[in-house]
Parts: sequence; C-alpha cells; structure tokens
Amino acid sequence: MTAPEIELVAFDLGNVLCTVDEATPANRLAELSGYTPVEVHDAVFSRQHKQLFESGEISFQQHASQAIAELGITMSVGEFTDIYDGALIPSDAMFPLVSRIAESHRIALVSNTSEPHWEYARKFLPFSAKLDPVIVSYAVGSMKPDPEFYGALFARAGVAANRILFVDDLPVNIEAAEKAGMIGHVFTSRAELEGTLSDLGVV
Repeated sequence: MTAPEIELVAFDLGNVLCTVDEATPANRLAELSGYTPVEVHDAVFSRQHKQLFESGEISFQQHASQAIAELGITMSVGEFTDIYDGALIPSDAMFPLVSRIAESHRIALVSNTSEPHWEYARKFLPFSAKLDPVIVSYAVGSMKPDPEFYGALFARAGVAANRILFVDDLPVNIEAAEKAGMIGHVFTSRAELEGTLSDLGVV
C-alpha cells in the first residue's frame, strides 16, 4: 500500500529554524544586575517560568516585569525584551531548504514559544509569510507534547494527520505527533532531514 503524499511540512522554531542560546542574554543581564548568570537564567529562562508565559497563562510582559523587579534592573520591558530576543540565532543554513519546500508544499510553524520570540523570528524568517498555519503555544494555550496543541494544528491546517510531516528536535514531541497520526522526524541536522524529505517525495 502506497503511503499518503505529504501535503504539509510543520517545523518547530527553536533548534530547527533557529539555534537557541540562552547563555548570551543571561550573561548580559548578569552584568547589569550583579546576579550570577545561573541566577539570572533561573529568573528569566527556567522551565518553571517559561511554562507560564509560553502556555499563555501569563503574558510575556508580566514575566518581564517580574524578572526586572527580581533582578533589580532599571530598564523598560522593551529593553528587556530586546536582550531576551538575543537567545534566538537564525539557522541560515535551513532557510534555502525550507524555501524550496514551500515552492511545492504548504509549510507551518509548530512551536512552544513566547510572543516576543515569534514576533522577532517572523522578521528574519524569509518564508514567514508562507507559514500557514502558525501554531504557537502562547496563542493556543497549550504546549507540545499536549494533545491539545496537535489538535490546534489539525483544526487550523485542514489536512489529514497522515499527510503532515512534523519536524521537531525533541523526541517526546515527535512521539506525540506520531501518536496523533502524523509522520515525525527528529531533527538533528539538515542533511538527515533532507534524506527524510527525499524518501517521502517532498524534495
């Protein structure tokens, strides 16, 4: 039996389309606050904090205000956000491949992320206007690997699960995607992804 043709390729943001480097902004905020980089990372980037604003339970602005107060820094939320956004480094090597996929297939964004990181990324992703749908955790109120996140993708995409290739760097998110009926690829390198795309007839 022939496998269904892929109609949509859904990409994670962090460590797929971007490299995530939280140490650089943590070091910068440490210089400004007098706290250690480890203490700053805990206040700004810890899983406990990110769970709140990446799931939409609180806004990023609320998180930023709390972190500024905790660190005792005199700066605006905007200035804090600019430093925070420095954690995202564009994975330029991926851009030509994704742009090539977008010539023949729909592409989507599926990311556990914050509002400023998505707003920042959409400015440098050359194919951002072609991402349809964009499923970001803070907006849909759920995070991978929760089934509700994948349900939001299905509802917005209007594509059968077995016609979606889900690309993510975390095996737990791919396991959930496959459980939901999608074809999953654990991202480790562009070369391995190209192999999967070739096998599936996408490129």
